[in-house]
Amino acid sequence: MITDENKDLMKSAALNMPSGARRWLSSHGQAMVELALLLPVLLIVLLLGIQFAIIGLAALGLGQANYQGARYAAVQCTGSGSCSTAADVRTFMLNNSSPMISASSGRYLTSTVSPAPPCSFGTSVTVSVTFDTKHLVILPNPFFGVSFPTSLSSTESAFCEG
Repeated sequence: MITDENKDLMKSAALNMPSGARRWLSSHGQAMVELALLLPVLLIVLLLGIQFAIIGLAALGLGQANYQGARYAAVQCTGSGSCSTAADVRTFMLNNSSPMISASSGRYLTSTVSPAPPCSFGTSVTVSVTFDTKHLVILPNPFFGVSFPTSLSSTESAFCEG
């Protein structure tokens, strides 16, 4: 129990304390309050940044897979006359894409090849892909008014060489 004598001792100790130490003790509590107020905002911004980074990584991987697929479709016919099909182009894209795109054996990826292989020299072939990103969104959608894309799409054309 704190007696009046102890209170007087604490008061005199505080008065005899250097002014810098008194300021440090009072500002220490203020810093904790400021941290408690700002920490939720900082965490929300951090979570949003991570979520958009994951979706951006998927967009980059999808673009690269689509480029590879269009290039493969354009040079698919060999000198022996054997040409690949649209399913072969999709398999090639899955085998050469990032793990994020080829996850679950390409369950989240749909692709179309137009015109259907084979293509003749000098014409162009277009590969379109769509990637479902619902499984990548870890935050509620929308999250504090920020909506995340539920699918990504990409289209790439290449001139046929075979």
